[in-house]
Amino acid sequence: MFSLKKKSMNAKPFKNGKGVNKPFRSPFSTPQSSDNINISKLTTYETPLKVSIAKRLIYQKTPSPKKLCINKENNNKQTDIKIKNKLYQIDLELLKKKIQEKEESIKILKTTLLYKKKNKAENLESVIKKWTTCCQNALIDYQKCLQEKNDQPVKLSEILSLFNINPDIVCFSIDDDTFY
Repeated sequence: MFSLKKKSMNAKPFKNGKGVNKPFRSPFSTPQSSDNINISKLTTYETPLKVSIAKRLIYQKTPSPKKLCINKENNNKQTDIKIKNKLYQIDLELLKKKIQEKEESIKILKTTLLYKKKNKAENLESVIKKWTTCCQNALIDYQKCLQEKNDQPVKLSEILSLFNINPDIVCFSIDDDTFY
C-alpha cells in the first residue's frame, strides 16, 4: 500500500526568506533608559537611538564632500591649467627631440673616437704615402703597356680621365704632366 510521509519543517529559514539576514533580537529585552524611544517603532531593522548616534559619530569623522562653486575665477583657473598642460607637452616633445639629437651626436663621436684609436694618425700618413706611390707606379706601368701595344705615346692625364681619377688624389700635376 501507499505510505504517506509527513514533510518535516526546517528550523532554518529558506535562503531567500524574510528572516535570513536579520540580526537576532530577543523579544524580552527592553530599553534601559527612557530617551524618547518608542517601543512600537523598534523592530529588528532599527536600532535604538543611542547606538545609532554612536554609529553616526563613527562615520561622521570622514569629512563630507564640499560642493564646488562654479564661477569665472574657477573657469579661468581651469583654462590656465589646460594651457599650461599643453605648453608642458610641447616642451616635453622639444626636449625629447633634443635628447635624440644629442644621442645621435654622441654615437657619431664614439665612432670617430673608435676609428682614431684603431688607426693612429702617424700610421695613416705612412699608409697613405705608401698607397699613393703604389698607385703612381701602377699608372706608369699601365702607360708603358699602352705605349707598347699602340706604338704611340699616351699621356697620364688621358689615363686619369679615362678611369675618372682625381689628379689631386694621386698627387699628379696636369700642367707639368708629372707626379709631385
